[in-house]
Amino acid sequence: MAYRKNALRQPSCIGCLHNYYNNNPISKRQQGIMMHLGERFCTGRKNAHRFKKNDPKRGVPAWCPTRKNPCEMRIYTFKSANDRLMHLCLGEDPNNPLYPSAYRYAIATGTTIELTPQVFWARCQAEPLTDLVGRDIPLYSIVEIDDGLMPTFFYLTSEGVKIMPHFDASRAQLNKQEELD
Repeated sequence: MAYRKNALRQPSCIGCLHNYYNNNPISKRQQGIMMHLGERFCTGRKNAHRFKKNDPKRGVPAWCPTRKNPCEMRIYTFKSANDRLMHLCLGEDPNNPLYPSAYRYAIATGTTIELTPQVFWARCQAEPLTDLVGRDIPLYSIVEIDDGLMPTFFYLTSEGVKIMPHFDASRAQLNKQEELD
């Protein structure tokens, strides 16, 4: 299967701390449920939840306890006028585009959104971003949609919206927004 540059990665239970595969040949009762050999469980709740045969093999089931509904949305903008000016001056070379640094960004606003990152990305291709978000977003801003499984970052450029595979949101959340003139 070929890699698509603008495709979002589907989250999975692999690597989740709550994903448990019972490989013990002796059945035993744990976390309020009888666990048998070869069964998968989600231990994210007080009582473990057994994966059923009709649950997705690769993706995350709809009943996942870490899934957020509605998703959280955070909009990051430049923390100061100097950071915006530096980004504009350094990013003028079209052959070497500037990768946005979390050190220059701070949270401008946070809210919830009914769209998952995959639906948001699909609708960004056909609709203006301001219609999806419900507000004007400055150029070179970053929109984060966190569904509880895997946060996804979208970068607003003059060419349109791009997927940001790596953005240090924890670093950007430490920054304070300065008054823009």
